[in-house]
Amino acid sequence: MKIVYTPSHLLHVPKYEVYEGEKSKYPEVPERIEIIANELRENGWKDFVRPKNYGLGILKRIHRANYVKMLRQRSRNTSLGNQSFPSYFTRDTYAPITNGTYFASKWAVNTALFGAELLKNGERLVYSLCRPPGHHAESVAMGGYCYFNNAAAAAEYLSDFGRVAILDIDYHHGNGTQNIFYTRKDVLYVSLHADPDRKYPYVAGFSLEEGVGEGLGYNKNYPLSLKISEKKYLRILKNAIKDVRRFAPDFLILSAGFDTYKKDPIGGFGLDINSYMKIGRKISRLNLPTLIIQEGGYYVADLGKMAISLIKGFERR
Repeated sequence: MKIVYTPSHLLHVPKYEVYEGEKSKYPEVPERIEIIANELRENGWKDFVRPKNYGLGILKRIHRANYVKMLRQRSRNTSLGNQSFPSYFTRDTYAPITNGTYFASKWAVNTALFGAELLKNGERLVYSLCRPPGHHAESVAMGGYCYFNNAAAAAEYLSDFGRVAILDIDYHHGNGTQNIFYTRKDVLYVSLHADPDRKYPYVAGFSLEEGVGEGLGYNKNYPLSLKISEKKYLRILKNAIKDVRRFAPDFLILSAGFDTYKKDPIGGFGLDINSYMKIGRKISRLNLPTLIIQEGGYYVADLGKMAISLIKGFERR
């Protein structure tokens, strides 16, 4: 398994978010990716590769050009050590812009795209260590720690070579990914997530959201109880996997958020570290070329253990 990694993410270090009008500690920290990368290396996964630069072509197919331009300019105009919040092009106050935000976000997309290219060229399992995460980034808006949509970029790239399914197992619904593909039938989006009546993003992720126009029937949401057990989670995951199998894709993108872990400070279902091995094993039975893209996960100390557990599930089947 190849692991796509770049240290460019280290340049994005917001000091705080604004939660209910007050400054709050920013949980989407660089240590998230560094711990995963280090634990993978220490446990025998050493095939790390650096991404290449794909320019803005794919990025501007999923995001509006004026949004891309705004983020680039706003980031460059923010002085080192400071951060800002745009009054437009944003859905919330959880995505501050720093001097390094655009560069880190652009290279997160490159990380996803390189993983997608590896899949296209014959790899069966690739792990793209993307940061900042991406699945809350809509075509014209940032939010929820996300600026550019990494999974959507990978799906857009692969859609030129076949049918693509995105399975999102982050605790929070990927409103951005849904937004980008909601009118399309060539990319299936399936998400298991906390009930948006109770948890972020609140405005999307309901079961009645099934797509519109040509996209009708190609968007599937499974909002879950906040106290869901591992047993019930795996049973609903089985239904989501059936949705993917019926679509018969050529490629699978897994938006892998580890904020479903029971100890996660801003998420948490009834899942432990071993649960991710079971999740990986079930998904691997689809027998599809699979790109794992890192999304959330904020109990930093155990992120590497969860990543290893998920990968072992894929490799053992």
